[in-house]
Amino acid sequence: MENNQEQHKKEPIGDLLNKYKEMREAGTLPSPESVTSLPLDEKPPEHNFNNAGILGNDIPKAVGTDIPSSNFNKEDYQATMSRETDPDLMTSYELIKLPSKGLYYSNNISEVAIEYMTSTDEDLLTTPSLIENNTVLDILLKRKIKTKGINVNDLLTGDRNAIILFLRSSSYGPEYTVHVPDPRTNVVFKTTVDLLKLRYKKVNETPDNEGNFNVFIPMRKKNIKFRLLTSGEETILLKQAEAHMEAFGQEYSDYSTLKLKSHIISIDEKNDRSYISKFVDAMPALDALTIRRKILDVSPDVDMEYEFTAKNGYKFKAQLSVGVDFFFPNT
Repeated sequence: MENNQEQHKKEPIGDLLNKYKEMREAGTLPSPESVTSLPLDEKPPEHNFNNAGILGNDIPKAVGTDIPSSNFNKEDYQATMSRETDPDLMTSYELIKLPSKGLYYSNNISEVAIEYMTSTDEDLLTTPSLIENNTVLDILLKRKIKTKGINVNDLLTGDRNAIILFLRSSSYGPEYTVHVPDPRTNVVFKTTVDLLKLRYKKVNETPDNEGNFNVFIPMRKKNIKFRLLTSGEETILLKQAEAHMEAFGQEYSDYSTLKLKSHIISIDEKNDRSYISKFVDAMPALDALTIRRKILDVSPDVDMEYEFTAKNGYKFKAQLSVGVDFFFPNT
């Protein structure tokens, strides 16, 4: 055996599958007898296609020189390989850039691999119990996010919205039917929006090295340091607010106040949680509004402002509201 034996070159799995499909359609697949075997003292080339789930290095290697007889059937072999490697039978994915650009995550991930929805995902979306307890989208995202190390609850709300928007538009098309009130007459009319026209918000301010922001409130004249909340944290706060309403018989939800308290890290360098809670409860409305506006300005997200056209041609901009029918196009 020559020392300068040519090394086997690895090909991307996508190229291999396409090449196999072309050879199969052209009827030029090599037969098992035409495959050249290696000498017993030579190691076969190692393949590492673990990311595609096709081959792995954990396949046991043959030991010894005695080759047992087998009932190999060429037609069954080719039929099996066709089922397992036909690109038409595989679920593909897309890399989606996140509005946050990874600035708020310890792993700095700025894009994630999202698998396209399939018919089996519709079974999930139509499960009444998951819809009632508001967990259906969480479970869907866990199934569709294929990048390792991503916890759905740790995503910022804006990044979560971007993924949901991709899943909807790539699965059922970009057209979404909504009902919008005409701002001149308040008469509601039906129209269709193009989801592909939505863009990410332009955020002009970046966080500090710890992922925090600062804002000065005019009434109390204090410097407020705050952070952005994850979608999981916002869900917990919403449940807390609902529990407060039920336990104390409140006719209103204190979700906005609970959320504001969680955003704030310090007030003029004071970071005692009890102090922050009492400060927010006594905060003038203008100061609270100032903080909330700043949080909204620096939060990466999908810009849901859309230009609508009334029946008489009048154009106006309004926030696009996503309803429970977002994943179910009208037929």
